[in-house]
Amino acid sequence: MMHWNVTYNDPNRWKAVFDAAGPRLTWCQGIRETLRGRPVGSPKLDLLSVEGIPELEELRRTINERTVVNFQRTQGGLVAYTKVRLEVYAIPFRWSEGVRCTSEGPLELRFLRENREVRLAMRASRSVEKNVRSWFAKAAEEFQ
Repeated sequence: MMHWNVTYNDPNRWKAVFDAAGPRLTWCQGIRETLRGRPVGSPKLDLLSVEGIPELEELRRTINERTVVNFQRTQGGLVAYTKVRLEVYAIPFRWSEGVRCTSEGPLELRFLRENREVRLAMRASRSVEKNVRSWFAKAAEEFQ
């Protein structure tokens, strides 16, 4: 599965999300990482488009309001959270799926899943985009 609706607190869905992305960091690890300058959560961005996840693309097709996306680090990857209407969706991925964030130009996150490229196009102010690129670079350091 490429994404999960996590609007409702269903332990089985959360288990599936973290099985796909790797175990979540403990609160102690989160505090330690934040003090080291590598926070667990990313700044919020505007999600412009999603490609490679047909179901989510279809849900977003009729939306004309702002959609926000943010990311959470796990022990093996990341989870992207976005809201479509009143529902919250989680898109988990692992660093081993070739996750990369553009270092220049339009802000994009790409990874490969099931031989399909997934692309999230995002936008924010220049300073926030710079912070997000730095956040991704720091998050990826331990997996390179």
